Amino acid sequence: MDILEIAKNFVEDLAPHVTSQTGTVKILTAEQVSALYYIAVYFWMRNDEPNVNVKLPFEVLQSLREMP
Repeated sequence: MDILEIAKNFVEDLAPHVTSQTGTVKILTAEQVSALYYIAVYFWMRNDEPNVNVKLPFEVLQSLREMP
């Protein structure tokens, strides 16, 4: 099973607990733990890198305003 399929299964399995705000205890297989690790790393790396939503420094904004 690939990571995407494991992620879809987690979403389906955990959705009722998220919407009802109840806790749960799960026993995960090694494959599931590995998939969750790589999903978390991907999420962290994707959100840790600068992107277009990062605010520009004041000096850059100022110089852009001065352009004709």
